Amino acid sequence: MSNYFLKLGLLLVFAIASSLSYFLTIKSTENVGAPKNGKREFVLKNAEIYGSNNEGNFSYKIFTKKARANDLKQTIYLEQLQIKYISEPEIDWQIQSDSGQVLPQTNVLALSGNVVIENKSENNPSTIVTNYLEINPSTLTIATNRDVLITINNNKIQAKGFNAQLRQNKLNFSSSMTSNVINP
Repeated sequence: MSNYFLKLGLLLVFAIASSLSYFLTIKSTENVGAPKNGKREFVLKNAEIYGSNNEGNFSYKIFTKKARANDLKQTIYLEQLQIKYISEPEIDWQIQSDSGQVLPQTNVLALSGNVVIENKSENNPSTIVTNYLEINPSTLTIATNRDVLITINNNKIQAKGFNAQLRQNKLNFSSSMTSNVINP
């Protein structure tokens, strides 16, 4: 009979020990998943983001190697991005940069680091290079207050600050500019 109580006592000790270890494990694993500062970050790799026009058709596509956002801010950060226009075949502009961000509650992208805008058309090939640019991809409006280098048909224009309407191929310069025009 004493052997019976000994086995029952050991079984009871093991049951209590396993229950305690289970409850301690549950409490500790709940804290493992939650970041210590309460900040969660969401990351997408090789993401395509589509924008639509007023009729609801896709008009442009943003490809990015990495898109990040967290739940505290509404800003989306993009790395190695490229913007292409897909619904209007007459728009041959392609835009790329090292990084960018979608500004909260706007339709504006702030691009930085090796920003290159190329018009791939055969009639009017041109390139705009700067280190910072803001663009509204829906309206094809771009603006910067930084140094830019514009190449149009092998002619170079240097300026500080400009805005442009890419759909109409119109440029407005904010300050003095210099140009190097090659005669054919």
